[in-house]
Amino acid sequence: MKSQHAPRSPNPVDIHVGTRVRLRRQVLKMSQEKLGDQLGVTFQQV
Repeated sequence: MKSQHAPRSPNPVDIHVGTRVRLRRQVLKMSQEKLGDQLGVTFQQV
């Protein structure tokens, strides 16, 4: 039987970094797909 775990809340550092990446990407009018291509990852990983 699997035990029930409460969902983990996001790490505050992850939230901060993600917000900064998103804002910078938007200033540059860059899509997640284009950023992912330039980083060598999929847009889902961005």
